[in-house]
Amino acid sequence: MNYLHRIIFLSFSSLAFSQSPGGVGEVSLWLKSDAGRTTTLLYTDYSSNQHAISAEAEKNKPRYSLLNYNDALDFDGTSNFLKIPYVMETLNKVNLFMIYQNKNTNRESALLSTDFSGEKEMYYSTANVFRYNNEQINDIEPGKLDSTASLSMYSKFDVPSQKIGYVLGSSGKSNIYIGKDAGTRNWAAFKGKLPEFFIYRKILTQNERDRVNSYLAIKYGITIPMTEYLSSKSKKVWKKEDYTDYPENIAGIGIDQYSGLYQKQSTSTSENKRLIIASKELAVSNKTNTAQLPDQTFLIWGNSRDGLVLDQEVLGQQLLKRKWKIRLSAEKKEEAFPTEVVFYIKDIIPVIPEGKKLSLVIDRSGKGEFNSTDLETYSVGLIDDKGFAHFKDVVFDKDFSGTDVFTFALGSKLLLTKEIIQASCNNNFGALKLNIQGGSGPYKINLTKDNVLVQNQTSQNSKVDFNNLATGSYTMEILDKANTSSRFSFEINNFGSVHNSLAESYVLPQNGYIELDASKNIDNRGTHYQWTSDNGFTSTRPDVKLYEPGEYTIKATTSDGCVRISKVTVTQSSENGITIFPNPTRAGESFTIRARLSKAEDIYVKILDMSGRLAKERKESGKSFYEIKDSLLVGGTYIVIVETTTQKKTFKLIIN
Repeated sequence: MNYLHRIIFLSFSSLAFSQSPGGVGEVSLWLKSDAGRTTTLLYTDYSSNQHAISAEAEKNKPRYSLLNYNDALDFDGTSNFLKIPYVMETLNKVNLFMIYQNKNTNRESALLSTDFSGEKEMYYSTANVFRYNNEQINDIEPGKLDSTASLSMYSKFDVPSQKIGYVLGSSGKSNIYIGKDAGTRNWAAFKGKLPEFFIYRKILTQNERDRVNSYLAIKYGITIPMTEYLSSKSKKVWKKEDYTDYPENIAGIGIDQYSGLYQKQSTSTSENKRLIIASKELAVSNKTNTAQLPDQTFLIWGNSRDGLVLDQEVLGQQLLKRKWKIRLSAEKKEEAFPTEVVFYIKDIIPVIPEGKKLSLVIDRSGKGEFNSTDLETYSVGLIDDKGFAHFKDVVFDKDFSGTDVFTFALGSKLLLTKEIIQASCNNNFGALKLNIQGGSGPYKINLTKDNVLVQNQTSQNSKVDFNNLATGSYTMEILDKANTSSRFSFEINNFGSVHNSLAESYVLPQNGYIELDASKNIDNRGTHYQWTSDNGFTSTRPDVKLYEPGEYTIKATTSDGCVRISKVTVTQSSENGITIFPNPTRAGESFTIRARLSKAEDIYVKILDMSGRLAKERKESGKSFYEIKDSLLVGGTYIVIVETTTQKKTFKLIIN
């Protein structure tokens, strides 16, 4: 079975010690396009076998190109192809990986084929594979081809052989062709870019597949949904909790010498250079980027599902609804480094209004709420004639906490962020922590309560605290050195009047779950949350996803012992649909496949591991509503295929 994952494209450094994709050894054939210091392409097998890779004639040679700032072969769709002598008849097990960007969306075309390979024949096109598309896995059909850069993985094992007919010496008679159909399938020649291709003559373990896929995902900017990205040393550089709110367009900078990975600038190929982050300064290619970063340094980011539109103005600023989480992983905490952030804004903000400016805003707390005092802003340095905004010398994860969340903002020159500490059951007074960004001191600050001035001061410091604030309505006014002003109002509430903003009842939608957050309107510092339900659900997170109907109780206990208890009723929708929950789940713990159908139908469930092997299957019949409970004892990533008479759904299931 063929699998294909979306990806973004990065570069390698050539090192003296042995390298392999993801640090996984025993690679049998490893083709990487390499132009050296010129645009003359070299066809090199970087495995220890050093297979001869060639174009038979001048007209067959692919051209030089770049894919996500890395060298790539560019096939013309007419006469370009490569030939690799490769013994096929002794091939018993294989894992094959290929990166490509298809430019022929009108016809199925050849990626790989073989000749003189007998029973071990392999053939592989732009349309006979499976591909990840955000959180779904789609079978690619000739009528649905697209030009998104992609990673495909093919697994085959325990292939019987009745004869050995073409093995001649060490090389044999069989060949692999890249970009050409050597058989009779009537495929067109491949048109598009192909930077990398490699084969293992073995079936990789789950950890090995994860490391190889992570190497390719980072190098080529493809999002592998709900999968933790691993370094060659199996260190987690993008974690499962990062997917919760930031599941899309994952890309990154990565230096991993055991993988030959030296990606110094990157973008998500699925968004056509919407956001680019480069170590030091953006260059034409990875090779021409002069930044030097230590080995095992990774800077990985992904964005929320929110749209590329400005939110409502708050405190003189409009933040973009979409947010990005970024994770720094390094062997030493001192290895935060300056970057250039480039963001395409022309279709979002065609013209910057008079008196306003564009900023990059980083929430150093990593929470992504952008309402605390842990914010830092970077002013735009340049908006070029193509509509790209450039932000120079941006340093992520200055506090070495591991993560930041960032977005972009349009507004006046003053960006005010605040943290309001409400009164509690033990303290009748609240407080305000203020952070002024984007202006210059000294700052003149006036605080009024119920239209009466209670404090005024002049401060050179951009961070100012106001303590012992009695309950009531307040207004804050700030004026900086350049007479730029900003103003906002806030409330200090009595603890008895505080509620968590949850409704009394909710209905589960067709997609299978609702998201609730019990922390709203409650001072979150040190507050402990406990969710319980009559259906057995428990959680200590303030924000939860609820998949099942039931009566839920939420107990919030503040750091000084104040307690608020709320109750929520969740009922089941009568709408039809198929869902799987909880996902992710733990090895040995049960998950449920729920199917609500419009009429009685048979149901067939297949669970496959990522090599395509069948792990489990279930068949039931004669009902319009199914709740199939099962479990898996081995951790990893699985494909769950649910088929009824009228529909078919595919899910990715994570077992931790």
